[in-house]
Amino acid sequence: MTIKTILIDDEQKNRDVIRLKLERNCPEIEIIAFAESAAEGYDKIQKLKPELIFLDISMPGETGLQMLKRFDSINFEIIFVTGYNDYALDALKMSAVDYLLKPVLDKDLIRAVGKAKLKLQNKDKAKRYEILQHNIDNVGEQDTKLAIPGTQVYDFVKIKDIIRCEGWQKYSRIHFVDGTQIVSSYNLGVYKELLDNYGFYVCHKSHIINMSHIVKYYKEGIVEMSDGSQVPVSRRKKEEFLTTVLDEIKLR
Repeated sequence: MTIKTILIDDEQKNRDVIRLKLERNCPEIEIIAFAESAAEGYDKIQKLKPELIFLDISMPGETGLQMLKRFDSINFEIIFVTGYNDYALDALKMSAVDYLLKPVLDKDLIRAVGKAKLKLQNKDKAKRYEILQHNIDNVGEQDTKLAIPGTQVYDFVKIKDIIRCEGWQKYSRIHFVDGTQIVSSYNLGVYKELLDNYGFYVCHKSHIINMSHIVKYYKEGIVEMSDGSQVPVSRRKKEEFLTTVLDEIKLR
């Protein structure tokens, strides 16, 4: 299996580094073109119809993300290449699309290409990038959509609809406002990181709660949520919960 690929980056050095690493580590990748701007990249994608692109996010003039908005539909996989940027990385993580941080490490490149090969067999790529565009406009807000991986598919949900996340064996159980649940293949630690900037609080090693859905706090260390569920606050978290979380809720 060969994967027709285009590298889009405004810096020659970055293009050369990725090319050399791909040649050394990923023989299934066939580089069919290079582009040094988003405009040139857009034209080459339209003409050459790649299966995969490596796309620098921050380029002079039009950014990689702005370029994507020009496509009516996206029928290729994307591996974003970027320097560290909270704004962009947050949206990428939430949308379950892959990225590489500069400087690109061999092991990260191999992992990203492996994931791209699997994704090329799926049909939800257009949905994933539609969600990404939505999230770029809503970073840090609970209207942001989160991709929750199950065993076969991704469920795309609004963060504000999540009441709580519960550790369940090696997986996570996500509870929603409509009473439904999703069992995710991600462990609770992943959701702790993903939801950290979105009004969620880790009240116990097995529980993460959406502070917008807190209804009551019982002094013995129990939080009642909007769905009527009761969640424990660990002993070591009680003082922090009382001084930090409850004060933040009062300010809303």
